[in-house]
Amino acid sequence: MKLKKIILFSCALSVFCACKKFNNSFDSLLNNPSSPTPAAADVDLYLNNLELSLGTTDQTLATGNFYSGYDAVANIQGVSDFAAQLTRMQALVTGNTYFNAFAPGNFDNMWLTAYTNIFKTANTMIPLAEEKGQYIHAGIAKVMKAYTMITLVDVFGDIPYSEANQGVTIPNPKADKGADVYAAALSMLDSAIAELAQPVSATGKPTNDIFYNGDAGSWITLAKTIKLKTYLQMRLVDNSVASKISDLITENDLINSASQDFVFSFSTHNQAPDSRHPNYILNYGTDAGATDYMGNYFMWLMVQEKGFVDPRTRYYLYRQCDNILNDPRLPDQTTLQFAIPCYFRAYPPYYPATSNPTNIGFTSTPYCIVDSGYWGRDHENNEGFGPDQLLRTTWGLYPAAGAFDANQNTAIGQSSGRVSGAKGNGIFPIWLSSFTYFAEAEAALTLGTPGDPQQLLAKAINASFDKVSNFATTVGYTLPTTDTSMLITPSNQQNYVNKVMAQYQNATSTDAKLNIIMKEYYLAAWGNGIEPYNNYRRTGKPDNMQPALTPNPGSFTRSFFYPAAYVNFNKNATQKPGTNVKVFWDNNPDDFVK
Repeated sequence: MKLKKIILFSCALSVFCACKKFNNSFDSLLNNPSSPTPAAADVDLYLNNLELSLGTTDQTLATGNFYSGYDAVANIQGVSDFAAQLTRMQALVTGNTYFNAFAPGNFDNMWLTAYTNIFKTANTMIPLAEEKGQYIHAGIAKVMKAYTMITLVDVFGDIPYSEANQGVTIPNPKADKGADVYAAALSMLDSAIAELAQPVSATGKPTNDIFYNGDAGSWITLAKTIKLKTYLQMRLVDNSVASKISDLITENDLINSASQDFVFSFSTHNQAPDSRHPNYILNYGTDAGATDYMGNYFMWLMVQEKGFVDPRTRYYLYRQCDNILNDPRLPDQTTLQFAIPCYFRAYPPYYPATSNPTNIGFTSTPYCIVDSGYWGRDHENNEGFGPDQLLRTTWGLYPAAGAFDANQNTAIGQSSGRVSGAKGNGIFPIWLSSFTYFAEAEAALTLGTPGDPQQLLAKAINASFDKVSNFATTVGYTLPTTDTSMLITPSNQQNYVNKVMAQYQNATSTDAKLNIIMKEYYLAAWGNGIEPYNNYRRTGKPDNMQPALTPNPGSFTRSFFYPAAYVNFNKNATQKPGTNVKVFWDNNPDDFVK
């Protein structure tokens, strides 16, 4: 019996050893190449996903991006689009009050993109990059994460941060105070600057950085510029920001030339994935005509308020018809009334008084039609969509790479006989050199930081004009006219600057001067909704915003509702009671903006 046990034990040991040898011989085959370990991950691929999450729209998956853009089928929007509608750049055509203009579910996409794409990618990428000595990658990830954190606070207020992205460890993260998230983001920018200043070998540089081609110095400049804008947004609630802004200006490493602009660039490629500008896809992508409505207030500022047409107008806006009231596509009054019902109604009695209440040619605020060619929508006009897709004013050459308006009087589209413009290789102007000069002008005027506000204002306007006038060359588009009366020229650019300088000199108060700075910033920010939205809540400027078309629109949206994806699946989340909940840096009165 004892011998039998020894034999059995020997056999078992032999089998165990044989299995161990067998297992060891196949250990190298147990690494699934389709599921690499984090240590084996390519940091360049993480960087690619991170940067694309900020600016692209994947139509195949019906997902959008964080910053801006539409999915042509799902009509998904980004943070800039919502903000542009609230500030009358694009028309707000949903809801008849601010409370019901946007549903919580409208914000799901940008929220999920921030938390599941940008933050998770950055959180995974940063330690890997640091371990491999790829400090530029790590620095870029920190800059982009910090920008996203700041922007989330700007539009939502308090948000999850310290407990976010913990998976099953913390499935219901609590919201941090907006001021605390701002402080964390500013600290992260300082850390990013330190990372980007580290020496890196040639093999450690990014190979696919779509913003600055892996140039660490450019990312440092961007990080410092984001700090400038962040401090300025805090100026009402933090007395220490003046010295911090002064230090940044004195250091002189901010975005102050077009070559340093922080822009997301698109291409003309129209097959899956369609990498054209989302606003181009949505409006020019088929022969159905324009989908978006431009804001009448914005167009009125461009075309009428100063008494002459802003030379950037034909670059910004394309008119599908030059006289909507006498167009053969609206052959009779019945058709005209169906397409443009507001033209046959009285000027709203709750609008500011105007010297010409005949629905064209206003002195105080526009109503219905800016002039016979510029057809958009009034603020909070939600009366549906008329048969005007081939008549509406739409996106022009800048920044969506649509068409330059040379009086073609032709509808947009892709077929023969339609106008297709520059084919969509436009940009998202996330931060431009002109924005830096506007920010410095505001700081100099209100905080006494270095620089003359009037001179900075002139630099800002010139930077904007130069960006727009050079855009055709930038995207490889041949302008359809050489008529200098339609183009930006040195002469009309200088005339415009002279007009604004005269307005500034004649302004008799700091508030009036600030209004001029903010209005010019607003006009230069075309294609960027978030900066005007921040400026409007911080300064109340421009101070002659078109009222809502409805007489009682309720409280202006001081911050967005929390997304449905957040409040419905997080037991620690509570939806806001209304649209009047302010972010931490907005301490202005409840009725400050409308």
